[in-house]
Amino acid sequence: AVLRDFCLSRGLGDVYKRQALNTYQNEIYQGCLETAQHLGSKRAKQYCRCVTIMVTDKYTISQLERAALMSQEKQSEMFSFAVNYCNVNARAPGD
Repeated sequence: AVLRDFCLSRGLGDVYKRQALNTYQNEIYQGCLETAQHLGSKRAKQYCRCVTIMVTDKYTISQLERAALMSQEKQSEMFSFAVNYCNVNARAPGD
């Protein structure tokens, strides 16, 4: 019963983390869409989904929150891997 309870609580923790991350991903995605409309609606949605997935797969929420306080130049350096990839690919790896 102890192992089962641990597994259940662990599973609920994972679900909570996914929900929090998905909420955070949505905030990043929406912010990206606001600045990517020059790509056209369909491409902006593909690009922003790709960048959002790649960035949130690489960095924790707290790392992303710290990045939000950095200069635009530092943010560009930090996220260039995703921007460069998503500029030429419609989907993030594994999406």
